[in-house]
Amino acid sequence: MLSNSDCVESLSRDQFILVDCNNFYVSCERLFNPNLEKKPVVVLSNNDGCVISRSQEAKLLGVKMGEPYFQIKALCEFRNIQVFSSNYALYGDISERIMNLLFEHAPDLDIYSIDEAFLKYPSSVAPSDLVSLCHELQKKVKKWVGMPISLGLANTKTLAKMANDLAKKIQNFYVFDLNSSVRQKVLQNYLIGDVWGIGRNLKEKLNGMNIHTAWEYAQMDPSIIRKRLGVIGERILWELRGVSCLESDEKVSKKSLLYSRSFGHVLSEITPLSEALSTYVYTVAEKLRAQGSLAKALYIFLEYQIQPGKKMRCYDSITEIFPAPTKDTGEMIKAAKRGLNKIFRREERYKKCGVILLDLLPESSSNSDLFLNPVDPKRTQLMNTMDALNARFGKKKLFFGAMGTDVSWKSRKDCSSKHNPSNWQQLPIVLAK
Repeated sequence: MLSNSDCVESLSRDQFILVDCNNFYVSCERLFNPNLEKKPVVVLSNNDGCVISRSQEAKLLGVKMGEPYFQIKALCEFRNIQVFSSNYALYGDISERIMNLLFEHAPDLDIYSIDEAFLKYPSSVAPSDLVSLCHELQKKVKKWVGMPISLGLANTKTLAKMANDLAKKIQNFYVFDLNSSVRQKVLQNYLIGDVWGIGRNLKEKLNGMNIHTAWEYAQMDPSIIRKRLGVIGERILWELRGVSCLESDEKVSKKSLLYSRSFGHVLSEITPLSEALSTYVYTVAEKLRAQGSLAKALYIFLEYQIQPGKKMRCYDSITEIFPAPTKDTGEMIKAAKRGLNKIFRREERYKKCGVILLDLLPESSSNSDLFLNPVDPKRTQLMNTMDALNARFGKKKLFFGAMGTDVSWKSRKDCSSKHNPSNWQQLPIVLAK
């Protein structure tokens, strides 16, 4: 079973709103070309490889996410589907505008991807007020930025994700509140394979256990789920029951990888900020290689206070595109530092930064694409060796100099217990008599 420190009863503490931009890349293109409204539109990945965003009209014509462009080129021409290459500079700018607007309405905001963010509120805020806020945000983002968004409201992130999914599926229904009496009915009709965090393999295991809906999953014994599906499976179960278990950077999006953290104290110098950002890049690059993927672009964001002591915050961001899809930590750190130099402002007091790897593709696909620059085998071997040594001797035993050695900027954990069962150095000592 998870301990109280792992899962906190959300009904007594937090409520979550998930804001998700609808068909984000397509909507960005439509923003500057209104003639595209109600027409089928697709956006392609870097180097015009495959589909990464589709309008609803394109979906109805059978265009699938991730489909190679050369396979649908004839369909696009026949059906007059408008095709656009990815424009990450534009998407990053629109994302920054939306996040800044959300910051004005959220005491605590977690950026999940370039087009998604969780807004967290204490239980002292009335649910009816949050529903009203959702409708206000939907109208304000549409009016001020021109972007359509959907909002899901619930008391865990997994349920908020589910609510957002339902808000998107119901036409002209931009807000869905899963804190209401409809929760049980929704869970009973929500397929387990559609639950956030349930991949294909996990779905097959659950179907083999005769679990086909979110409701059936939520009724299972947590100890059985932990034994058969591990800690992640148990956390999802508790989330479906209304118990919050997920940290801000713990989930992995299908289209991106995120790592972000707040600092232990505000930073106003570029050196510690650069070291922190390089460390975050190092961490997310490890995740990228572990899942066998490459990234085509990197998005960094900085969060800062307007004035010391005030809760209001603001947000800057920039996107850097790699010359070719990569999994090389060194190349990513160079890109992150290049972007940081463009948006850093000495007069600001920075509280948080993060990095998102965008436009992911399987590593195997780079070997079959004649138009992609080949990955340097020496750099690949270097990354593999570094990962192997760190796996053997401990995290970050081998690291990049750009990460520095002074980690005073790290998040404070002054009261953290020292007994960590995943760390050999902190295992309890047993004396036999």
